[in-house]
Amino acid sequence: MDALVYEGRHRVGVVAELPGLLRRFGLEPASVVAQAGLEPSLLDDPENRISFHALGLLLDLCASATGRPDFGLLLGAQGGTKSLGVIGRLMRNAPTLGQALFDICANQQRYISGAVAYLVVRNGTAYWGYGVHIPGTPAVGQICDGALGVAAKVLRELVGRAPELVLISRPAPRDGALYREVFGSAIQFDAEQHAFAFPASWLSLPVLGAEPALRRDTELLVEDYWARICPGFVERTIRTLRSRVVCGNASLDAVAEALSLTPRTLNRRLSAEGRTFRQLANEARFVVAQQLLAGTRMPVTSVALALGYADASAFTHAFQRTVGLAPSEWRAKLRADDGEAAFD
Repeated sequence: MDALVYEGRHRVGVVAELPGLLRRFGLEPASVVAQAGLEPSLLDDPENRISFHALGLLLDLCASATGRPDFGLLLGAQGGTKSLGVIGRLMRNAPTLGQALFDICANQQRYISGAVAYLVVRNGTAYWGYGVHIPGTPAVGQICDGALGVAAKVLRELVGRAPELVLISRPAPRDGALYREVFGSAIQFDAEQHAFAFPASWLSLPVLGAEPALRRDTELLVEDYWARICPGFVERTIRTLRSRVVCGNASLDAVAEALSLTPRTLNRRLSAEGRTFRQLANEARFVVAQQLLAGTRMPVTSVALALGYADASAFTHAFQRTVGLAPSEWRAKLRADDGEAAFD
């Protein structure tokens, strides 16, 4: 497996705005980008690909260089449907908000490997979220902040609304002005996910200014363009698990149903790729557990409940079997090694 696959891949998209943003802070973009091990020319084309590891490192460097711990959000706020390329055009001409969100959730896997945009409806509330599922990705909070920054612009373009609640899986910043400016909503920090929450009834809202004819043309373009790329069942299962670990049923039956397969068929497909469902489910929970322990101030008990464990003891035993440390010990060691996060 090559490094790009292992570290995931992300369409450059809104990151193409990063050089201009750095110049506004009086910085030379090429030197900052080079520190992340990237060729500055990579950011010239939004259709280029960047690994998640490099993206996280780059955003972390930019946050330090600019003195803006909210740099990821600042960058994401430069985006919108145009920054999403052909999928953004498809969304912009969808008949309803629900169809537009389905467009990106269904098609994102064609050009992003390592993170998932998801839509979950639960008890009359829709959750449109974004999660990274590659272990050890740096600056996950910055990456997810950027994704929500783009999503906020998209939601306003499509239906002229802001989400009723914004969930941020990071500690509250010293200065939350940019968050209030971008989201204009109630914001809950130290949440179990990066997501927007709004009434499920909004999914029926018509998209403002949508053009059905342009939609049909774009559908043909999408079908032709993405037909060459088909993720394997391990990748598809990991993506499905990433959202369900904190948002819903992550059982074999539920995940198989979401993939339009029987549990037996899913197990057989995963076995053919050298993995089992149990392995992937355990890994998905562990990745999210690490992200929540490292990136938030959620109590260990709250992390356990968010991941579907019956109690903190069961979570502690499972976590300790994997890393040899209890969750609280792992978190304390991480903070001692890295120092307290500046984002507080």
